[in-house]
Amino acid sequence: MLGAAMALMLAPAAVANADDKDAEFTNYLASNGIHLGNASQTGTMGRTMCQDLSAGYTQNDEVDQLKLRMDQNQAKFFVLAATAEYCPDKHKS
Repeated sequence: MLGAAMALMLAPAAVANADDKDAEFTNYLASNGIHLGNASQTGTMGRTMCQDLSAGYTQNDEVDQLKLRMDQNQAKFFVLAATAEYCPDKHKS
């Protein structure tokens, strides 16, 4: 119960930080010609991709999925940008 109360008290700061990170990520993609929606949607895509990588999917698997929405170069760019921003432990330079 105490943990839930603390989480509620800390949530606004975490949300603001996530919002800033999502906006930066979305703007970075947009400046490179990739437009996927608003910051919340784009950030969710990046975080979901990181969850997939943690579950055992490869970056190539993610590129293949993203190619349904963009070309291969954009998909590779998205994967590199998302891993750098949201899961640097999965980032390959």
